[in-house]
Amino acid sequence: METGFGRFHPAAALLYFVSVLTVTMVIMNPVLLIISCAAAVLNIAYFGGINAVFHYLKLTFFTSVMIIVINPLISHKGITILLYLPDGNPLTLESVIFGIAAAVMMSCIFAWFYTINRVFTSDKIICLFGNFMPKIALLISMTLNFAEKFIIKLRDVRAVQSTIGIDTAKGSLMKRLKNSVTIFSIMIQWAMESSVDTADSMKSRGYGLKKRTSYTVYRIFPRDIIMLVFILICDALILTAFRSGAVNYSYYPSFSFGIQIINIAVYFIFAALCLMPLLINIREDGKWKYIRSNI
Repeated sequence: METGFGRFHPAAALLYFVSVLTVTMVIMNPVLLIISCAAAVLNIAYFGGINAVFHYLKLTFFTSVMIIVINPLISHKGITILLYLPDGNPLTLESVIFGIAAAVMMSCIFAWFYTINRVFTSDKIICLFGNFMPKIALLISMTLNFAEKFIIKLRDVRAVQSTIGIDTAKGSLMKRLKNSVTIFSIMIQWAMESSVDTADSMKSRGYGLKKRTSYTVYRIFPRDIIMLVFILICDALILTAFRSGAVNYSYYPSFSFGIQIINIAVYFIFAALCLMPLLINIREDGKWKYIRSNI
C-alpha cells in the first residue's frame, strides 16, 4: 500500500517532478543545483537506504569526472587562466567551474529519476496518459515493468548458471566473456518469449478494439489541490525571481552570483519544494508509528 507522497494524485506528482527538473536544468544556478542534488540524494536514502546512495554515487562518479575533465579541454572561455595546454589553448577557471556545474546537474537528473521510478507506477502512467495517448502510455508502462523484470530475471539466471560453472565473475577474461554471451542469449530468448505471451494475452483480452473504456482508482482530494496550489505558487515565485534577475549568475567570462535577501528567499522556496516529498513521507511514517504505539 502506498503511503506519504505516493498517495497523492499522479497529476500533482507529475507537476512536482516537472517543476523541480525544469528549475534544475534551465536556471542552473549553482546554489539551486546544490539544493536540488542534496534533496534528491536524501530521497534516495529514504527510499533505498545507504546502499542505494552508494550505488547512485558509483553510477554517477565516472560520468561526472569525465564531464569535469572534458569541458575545460573543449571550452576555453573565461578570463581566469590557470595554465596553457600543450596545444596552446588556455585552461580557464570558469570552464572548470562550468564543468562541475554540468556534472552536478547531470547527477541531479539521475537522482530525481530514481525517485520518479519509485513514485510513478504503471497504473499512474495509465491514469495520466491512458485516455488521450493509450498506446504511448501502455508502451511506457510495459517498458518500466519490463526493465524491473529483466533485472530480476537476470539475477536469477546468473545464480542458476553459476551452479553449473557458467559464472561471469570467475575465470579468465575470455571465459567470462563467453559466459556473459551465454547468459545474454538466454535473456534474449526469455524476453522474446515474454513479448509473444504478452501480445497473445492482450489480443485475447480485446486490446485494440474500438470504444474502449478506462478505469482509474485515483481521485482528486483536497490534499491534491493544496499540493497543486503550493507547487504553482513556488513555480511562479521562482520564475518571477528568475525573470527579474534576482537569481542571476554568470559562468562566463567570469564566475559570479549574488547573495541578497531575495536570493536567499528564492533558495528557501526551492528547498521547501524539493524537500516536500521527503517531509510528507517522514510525517506519514511518524503518524503510523504513533498509531502503532497506542495499539
